[in-house]
Amino acid sequence: MDYRLDIGMWNQVFAVPCALVDRHLKLAGKEQLQVLLYALRHAGEGFTPEGLAGDLGMTAEEALDGLEYWCDRGLMSQSGGTLLPVPQAGEVSQPPALQEEPPEEKPSLPPKKRLLRPDGEHLTARLAESENIRYLMQEAEATLGKTLSPAMSALLLTITDDYGLPVEVTIMLLHYAQEVGRTGTSYIDSVARDWAESGIFSLEAAEEKLRQLTNARLAWGKVSAAAGLTKRSPTKSEEEKACRWVYEWGFSQEMLEAAYEACADHTGKFSASYMDKVLGGWQTLGIFNRADLEKHKQAAPAKQKAEGTAEKSYDIAELMELADFRLPDKL
Repeated sequence: MDYRLDIGMWNQVFAVPCALVDRHLKLAGKEQLQVLLYALRHAGEGFTPEGLAGDLGMTAEEALDGLEYWCDRGLMSQSGGTLLPVPQAGEVSQPPALQEEPPEEKPSLPPKKRLLRPDGEHLTARLAESENIRYLMQEAEATLGKTLSPAMSALLLTITDDYGLPVEVTIMLLHYAQEVGRTGTSYIDSVARDWAESGIFSLEAAEEKLRQLTNARLAWGKVSAAAGLTKRSPTKSEEEKACRWVYEWGFSQEMLEAAYEACADHTGKFSASYMDKVLGGWQTLGIFNRADLEKHKQAAPAKQKAEGTAEKSYDIAELMELADFRLPDKL
């Protein structure tokens, strides 16, 4: 996946446009600024999150988070982008096209690609007037183990004020993000939005959701280990299949390994769909351990031989009937 920043004549000059500083410097965090400076230095060139992360000495998650931050603000895209002009007096602070976007299915939430988060003045005002917001920011810093960037502070305010998640639920979300090592703003934003759309507004609902997320993560961990996959996030379909194999069908680690071996022998690679067929067949036949699988394999040739003999006998009998058949002399 290549990202590209195309700013015309600026491609040959490493400069920071005034529009960027005037509109976005206040809210951007350290990683986001590093990513943007890198993009400006390589303006007109394509680059990947992995290459960017290696050059800047940050994790792939941090690099992707920084890229998505600027994509959200309309300064960057996968196929090309332009810098937005500084709004003049009397102009709105965001492009008219953004105001005409169709509403989400649930209009209570802002668009998924929200360009403008709460600014510093609004954040300061909310901190002064709300003890809950102050508590949230303090707990967030303690949970994440670092000083909050302006972007993260603005996101937490968006989660509570716009998405409607209670402070205690947001703190539970942050604990989970820290546990799984995904503390970027884009990941936390996507999870918070999902919780709000799913109606998770109580501690009980949040605990149940975290239980589901933890189970899904553990199930995928077993599948990844069985298949020797490099660390990556599963697709929604892969995650659902992994949970079915582990929790619904009750397959052990050794049987997941056996299913992957069968999959690799047939396809030469990991295929969740093929493994699902293999494990589904074993579940139907009651095969849940290596011993049962070996018995099934040993019994299969004998069964195939018996079926082949029966088919051969039928063919011979049919040929004999045809041999006795006599056509009349005149048709």
